[in-house]
Amino acid sequence: MSSDQRDTTSQLRQIAVFGRHVLDQGRARTAAAFGFLFLGSLTEGVSILLLVPVLQLVGNERRFVVFDTPAWLSGWLGPRLQIGLAAALILVVALVLAQSLLLRFKNIYMAELLYDVINRLRVSLFESITKARWGLIGGLRGSDLNHALTADIDRIQSAAFHLMLLIQGLVVLAIYLCVSWLISPIMTIVAFVSGGAMFAALRPVRRGASSYGKLLTQNRKAQYRTVTEFLAGVKVAKSFNSEPLFLAELSSTLWHMRQDFVRYVRLNTMGSVLFQVASAFVLAGFVYAALRWLDLPLPKILVLVFVFMRVAPRFSGLQSDLQEVLTNLPAFDAVMRVQQACEREQEEFDSHPLPRLPLRREIRLDRVTFRHEGRPEDTLLDASLAIPAGSILAIIGPSGSGKTTLADVIMGLLEPLEGTVSVDGLELNRENRRRWRDSISYVPQEVFLLHDTVAANLRLGAPDASEAEIWDALRAANAEEFVAALPEGLQTVLGDRGLRISGGERQRLSLARALLRRPQLLILDEATSALDWEHQNLIAASIRALRGSMTVITIAHRLSMIAFADEVVALEGGRVVEAGDYATLSEDANSRLGRMARSERAGDASATGAAAADISR
Repeated sequence: MSSDQRDTTSQLRQIAVFGRHVLDQGRARTAAAFGFLFLGSLTEGVSILLLVPVLQLVGNERRFVVFDTPAWLSGWLGPRLQIGLAAALILVVALVLAQSLLLRFKNIYMAELLYDVINRLRVSLFESITKARWGLIGGLRGSDLNHALTADIDRIQSAAFHLMLLIQGLVVLAIYLCVSWLISPIMTIVAFVSGGAMFAALRPVRRGASSYGKLLTQNRKAQYRTVTEFLAGVKVAKSFNSEPLFLAELSSTLWHMRQDFVRYVRLNTMGSVLFQVASAFVLAGFVYAALRWLDLPLPKILVLVFVFMRVAPRFSGLQSDLQEVLTNLPAFDAVMRVQQACEREQEEFDSHPLPRLPLRREIRLDRVTFRHEGRPEDTLLDASLAIPAGSILAIIGPSGSGKTTLADVIMGLLEPLEGTVSVDGLELNRENRRRWRDSISYVPQEVFLLHDTVAANLRLGAPDASEAEIWDALRAANAEEFVAALPEGLQTVLGDRGLRISGGERQRLSLARALLRRPQLLILDEATSALDWEHQNLIAASIRALRGSMTVITIAHRLSMIAFADEVVALEGGRVVEAGDYATLSEDANSRLGRMARSERAGDASATGAAAADISR
């Protein structure tokens, strides 16, 4: 098999897979749409056939139209059927009216079918992403997922639209060829072979469309990534004066897109020129052969020319629609790859939600090892610890020591490669991890806030919370005062990612949202890093008050968020290298916590001395 044949076979296979997906998603609307399409095309074909006997009246004194009756109807209607001219013209008008109405219903059903297919695909992809394990989602680019859900789906919509036009064109073309065959089989064969030859000659254009579609997918991803990352970090970019870097990257991507597009347009327009010129030659030969060799009557020649003039654009339309399908098919492949990857990594979702997993005795990690995909070394190695219910555990360690990974494993977001995590003796697994997370509130260092009101942001984790419960949570997070001072209180819109309030205020709202959920386990991952020492102390007092009523894990670098802990665990290189109560470890000069305490006190003393020197000046 030659490379051209392999390319054609591959393209046909891709279109078949895509077409099957579209038809499966369309369900009953698919049959209705194509039923209306077939009937509309059939009425158009019959109305064209009626033109032959009507045109025979030109220059003729007869005032009635004669039809040769098909053999299967001749016993009922006779060998010939005569209809008055007025009746024949009325029949033509009636057929055109019927065709118009049928095509109208076809267009309506096609539109509904198209949007049903795209909406189902978009929701299906989004559902697959939402149900995928955090271990997979955390390793993918957010901009690529966003691109798949928006730009790629939009291109699939274009591919589905042109696929429908392609099928419609094939149906209409088949009807036209049947009409032509009834008038002159020989001329029909000539027209069909000529059109097929021109269609085959444009194979390089279709190959170019497929290649262009793949390049378009890559370039649009790069374009989307650049814009998304700039907008996500616009403040940092402006603070570094690095806007020209993003602008240069976007300009380079767009320049490559322009070059690819121009090359494709040159190839495509050359194909269109060749097709039109070839059509003109075929038409000229068509008319010459009909007059010179076949001796067809003028009315038949006129109708055949009319049919040919309708068929030639259909071949051109088939080529154009096929190119659009091939150009946009790579987007379908990209979406399917994302969806299939997410479906392979699905979490277990309960069809009937069960009560959240209780924590009454302890959380226990037994020899847990974890390694992130693509990393050569373990992030956690043989980690074991027990966290009594109602206690406060502080986790310390240098950056990259595995603190956040440990928290993710405890939450059930990541699954250990080795070892177990259990709650009250029940091992966490695929079936119960989501129930366990219903019992947890997590406060990250990077606060997630919607472009919505304060109340809407707080109710994200507790949709049914009352206003009184919201104010209780704000009070516990030391956020009541600043929220009450906002222009519209709880109904104040916070802006994109909460940019209308300070970083410390965002973190206090994040803590309030976690407390509103009334969790059995609260995890604070550097959750007070944006707060000043005064507010850190107030938050620490709030957390200290939770002892006994809630289990708390705090990951921190400041003593104010560690000193109230019942136990301190130090991580280094993914290993638990130290564990004990705060007083004992902080007094040990050789312990990690002791060195951390001395370093912080030295830093505070240095800052105080510098401030005093500034004042004395």
